Amino acid sequence: MPVASAVTDRWHVPQFSKIYDERVRQTRVAMLISSPEPLYDKDGPSVERLAVLAKEIDRFAKSKWASTEAKGAVDFFGMEAIESFVAILEFASSGAYATPTQRLKAYYEFDGEKIGALVPRGGQIDDNPRDYCVTV
Repeated sequence: MPVASAVTDRWHVPQFSKIYDERVRQTRVAMLISSPEPLYDKDGPSVERLAVLAKEIDRFAKSKWASTEAKGAVDFFGMEAIESFVAILEFASSGAYATPTQRLKAYYEFDGEKIGALVPRGGQIDDNPRDYCVTV
């Protein structure tokens, strides 16, 4: 696992799984990272803060460790024709119903063994009262 930085030192250890994206009807390997602290201010993220978080997600996703774990998820779940990997950093305050979930997602190429290049999504924002998600 990558060495923790000042930004990531409180993040929980990433979990790897498969996730089904209904919009494109595709199964992806996912790296799910939970943060015990809010990712950004309640009014939304600043460009600078998003850049810092995205850089750390990229550092984790590009590590040899992440590719090994992602391949292990493919082997464990017996998935076929996986061509995509998604890293999801999330803050969700358990028990605090008024606190919306905050997410940052990054999509990558994936050949079933190695995580490849970032597939930019142009900073898409899903903003609703219960969930605020930015896709880099």
